[in-house]
Amino acid sequence: MSLQLPLNALHVFCVVVQEGGFRQAAQALHLTPGAVSRQVRSLEAHLRQVLFDRNAGAPATLTPAGRKLHDGVGAKMAAIKEALDTGGRARRQASILVDTSVTLAMHWLIPQLPAFRERHPRLNVQIRTVEGDIDPASPADVFLRRDVAELRGLPFQTFMRERSVLVASPAFMSGMAARKVEQLRWLGKAPRIGTRSRPDLWPGWCGAHGLDAGALEPTLELDNTVLAIQAAVQGLGALVVPEAFARATLDIEALRCLSGPVDSGSYSYAIGRRQASARVTIFTEWLKEAGRRENERSVSFRAHKAGFS
Repeated sequence: MSLQLPLNALHVFCVVVQEGGFRQAAQALHLTPGAVSRQVRSLEAHLRQVLFDRNAGAPATLTPAGRKLHDGVGAKMAAIKEALDTGGRARRQASILVDTSVTLAMHWLIPQLPAFRERHPRLNVQIRTVEGDIDPASPADVFLRRDVAELRGLPFQTFMRERSVLVASPAFMSGMAARKVEQLRWLGKAPRIGTRSRPDLWPGWCGAHGLDAGALEPTLELDNTVLAIQAAVQGLGALVVPEAFARATLDIEALRCLSGPVDSGSYSYAIGRRQASARVTIFTEWLKEAGRRENERSVSFRAHKAGFS
């Protein structure tokens, strides 16, 4: 293997991945598709590895070697491009538009953004909250959704799994003093908060704990998770909620966990059809890193038995 690094070919390789195909990369780089292909083949020859599966149905399908290479250098190449960007663009703060749900934005994404800004002070993240299916004609750079069907066929990548827990306020728990928190049958006679936007949470949690979901339907239903969390904080009942969304209230003990977590879904991102760029790569690489940290966080199951017999 030559000691001379094929940085230009590596840059072209990353653009092919970002743009989703050789032809799209050629347009972005103002080259011919043949020139892009030659750069990629020169990189493959340098590495003695095949980076793209030319027989796959989808364009720019990475081989395992290609995926490993891009995972290792994609964000670094994007950061180099950002650092070397000069002229008028360098004096402006670049921006990225993220299309996501209110709940994910409010309870998870926005609390993560100070860390992103500290690392990338020149990249400003704009958030637009939309529920349901994405609009393929949207100017958004990145879409975040729990239900991948709402991504309308765009290629997606899962960045975070969802785990849900049973929570309640200290006031609610003190009112249930005669119950044993570790014996969940008491829920049958307790107020239960549900959300119309997530009717799957209570049945999924019940199934994981061997309880009859039909006997534990919500007695108070609200439109979304934001309202449901506020109702639980006010002591109106017990709530099954994604742990990541309730973490702030759990940390200050406005809510307390009454059960361990159960898997309840995952979150994925898709890149807008015309928006692949270095700044998008920087954001999505950070997003995957933040998702991994969330996945690795241990759940603090605090059953707080004070007031329970």
